[in-house]
Amino acid sequence: MSRMDENAGLLPAFMEYRLLGARYGRLIDQFRTSRQVHAYLFAGPQGIGKKTFARYLASVLLCESETKPCGVCSQCRAIYAGKHSSVIEVSPADNKVIPIDRIRELVSLSSMHSLDDRERVIIIEPTESMMPQAQNCLLKSLEDPDTNVIYFILSHDTSSLLDTVVSRCFAFKLTSWPGELLSKHLRKKYPQNDVMRAVALSGGNVGEALAILNEQHDGAQETALFELLSVKSAKDAVRCSGMLKGMAGSAEQVLFRLERYLQQCMLVKSGLLPADIMEGTPWNKTLRGASIPDLADLTDQVFKTRQRKMSYVNWQSNIDQLTCRLLEAKSEWQKS
Repeated sequence: MSRMDENAGLLPAFMEYRLLGARYGRLIDQFRTSRQVHAYLFAGPQGIGKKTFARYLASVLLCESETKPCGVCSQCRAIYAGKHSSVIEVSPADNKVIPIDRIRELVSLSSMHSLDDRERVIIIEPTESMMPQAQNCLLKSLEDPDTNVIYFILSHDTSSLLDTVVSRCFAFKLTSWPGELLSKHLRKKYPQNDVMRAVALSGGNVGEALAILNEQHDGAQETALFELLSVKSAKDAVRCSGMLKGMAGSAEQVLFRLERYLQQCMLVKSGLLPADIMEGTPWNKTLRGASIPDLADLTDQVFKTRQRKMSYVNWQSNIDQLTCRLLEAKSEWQKS
């Protein structure tokens, strides 16, 4: 094990990214040889590691060690903690938009040299949380960049970004970790059985795998999930809809857990997870009559319900539809 691995902690800031593929190696070499461009667009699903990789590349530039990045020096530690004076991280407060005034501040700051005359790194996540006016404001800096400023523009969904912003950046899509590599790193800290389940459910998404492994017990959320999965009548469906409506911010986490449960069901049905992992869960017996396409359809509906909730579409109507669909699916499976 290298000095970097021993000292930097488990995942994933200072791991050897070259193990993820040649594309990563080529990008790292750009920074090692000072051939980096002024703006990078990192795309990929939430949790895939966009910000962590941006911090890693910032460490290549600012690390004090001869072997960059070391993951140990004060520069690397400050970057990983999000507290480095030359690395500015911008994200929306309370899941709202990034205001145009904040982008104006960044554009103004990018025209100034840092106190130590070193590179200044700006990380924006997620870029789609900027309204078009804010994106246009950022575009001015991307079109006429200062030589010592590097932008990392991180996006979960690039379809909402302006084409003009995308075209000014070097685009790099982050992909899922290979299961063997992810398991190897996770087993350094977590039990093997837990790791196997997390890797399977996360699909190689490192952030999702860690969330599964570190998920805190929440009695109210687990009760709500159990009630949703135990719906047996229209009356139950109405009651569950009302329950979720009254849970405010926690309802989204319940839907996350439901989506994960459905994914686990699909993995069991496809033989990628052992069947005994379902013991003690509401669908342990019901699952026998379910098909993988049925489960995939339900998972997609849960995902769309979460999306609509974030879009402020009528929440009650959406959750009513979802609970009724769960009831219909269970009834069909029990007949088969």
